Amino acid sequence: MPKRKRTNTKIPSTPQTFSLMDGNVDLLQGLVMHKEAVSEEFEEELISFVQTQCEKGRRGEIKKPTYLRAAGARSQGNQRESLMYGGFFDFNRARPGKRGIVPRFPPILERLVDHLIESNYLPREIRPDSCIINQYDIGDCIPPHVDHPSYFRPISTLSLLGEEPMLVGSKFRTVRSCTWAPTCGVTIPLPRRSLLVLGGNSGDIAKHCISACKGKRISITLRKQPPPDWKPDESELAGKERKSAEQWKRQAVGKVTHDETGERPKKKALSGSAKRRKKMMKQRGLLSGDVSA
Repeated sequence: MPKRKRTNTKIPSTPQTFSLMDGNVDLLQGLVMHKEAVSEEFEEELISFVQTQCEKGRRGEIKKPTYLRAAGARSQGNQRESLMYGGFFDFNRARPGKRGIVPRFPPILERLVDHLIESNYLPREIRPDSCIINQYDIGDCIPPHVDHPSYFRPISTLSLLGEEPMLVGSKFRTVRSCTWAPTCGVTIPLPRRSLLVLGGNSGDIAKHCISACKGKRISITLRKQPPPDWKPDESELAGKERKSAEQWKRQAVGKVTHDETGERPKKKALSGSAKRRKKMMKQRGLLSGDVSA
């Protein structure tokens, strides 16, 4: 029988805790940092696994939603590559998705979870069974958010390859696209091989985010899924009534002058040359009123 690889040979460092009062509430209660949570050797093994899987995803050998990569102008700052195991996370709805559509944990992730539990970094009774791996490039980010309440707490994130700060708090201001600063919060550097555990108020109340990365980084986020019979709350399912395809079609060809909210549809913005033509026609008396673009 082959010898099992050791994941860490170092003595665990003293955990770092945090505190930040917002009124009578300690926003960072339950937030714990474990430095050197894995060995350098295990980090290299994890990095190799992630990069190999992402390469397969780019070649089309790993399909959606196990491998995801955002693209296009709307994805600026969010073009990071993602891998999902154990449980599908619906990024569009920011909640757990349909079960059974992504693979189970591969052996290397089972070893990681075993190690984190055996090192007393994570509670044995809340063993993670869902994992999102993000591979960041320069400029990639994650906006402020609170993880969906259906996931068990704590939630943990292992940082590999590079060091970037995480902002944790209740209020943030936007500095520029994909960059935030806490107005009621803290900035916590995430060293390589560190494990940040979000439990208590830090997982339930405080938001967290990663501003535009200055270098490459990999994060492995571990969570325990809600029970198999879990369903979204009715308030999450309620939404605005969507227009039918026929209604959209009629409005597109100009047969509907108002949408279902009673508001007139926005006109397409005129180009510079179109504006000049319109002005010239008005001056010549050829255009007495408004026209649609």
